[in-house]
Amino acid sequence: MKDNEKMFCPFIDFMSFLSKKWVLVIIKSISEGCKSYTDIEKNLTGVNPRILSNRLKELQEKGFVEKKVLSEVPYRAIYCLTTKGEGLSHHIEALSKWVNKNLDS
Repeated sequence: MKDNEKMFCPFIDFMSFLSKKWVLVIIKSISEGCKSYTDIEKNLTGVNPRILSNRLKELQEKGFVEKKVLSEVPYRAIYCLTTKGEGLSHHIEALSKWVNKNLDS
């Protein structure tokens, strides 16, 4: 592997993760405030429940999202952005504004 390829490897890995279906819109949805799984699912028309669960787990593992259990019986949990996730959400919002301004058809 060339030196410049090594340098960009973390960036490429990260962009590969962000480009997975639903990742960006999940972060954007949660950036509006902590949400339950059901609320997130309602915001994402057409998302497969298994995919949503997997993406939320991946976002938790990478430190962008935190799952907070509100009660055990009945079980209630919400998903919130971490500080790391909030930082990323600002960039996603900026990109969203850029798209709306420059690629609006």
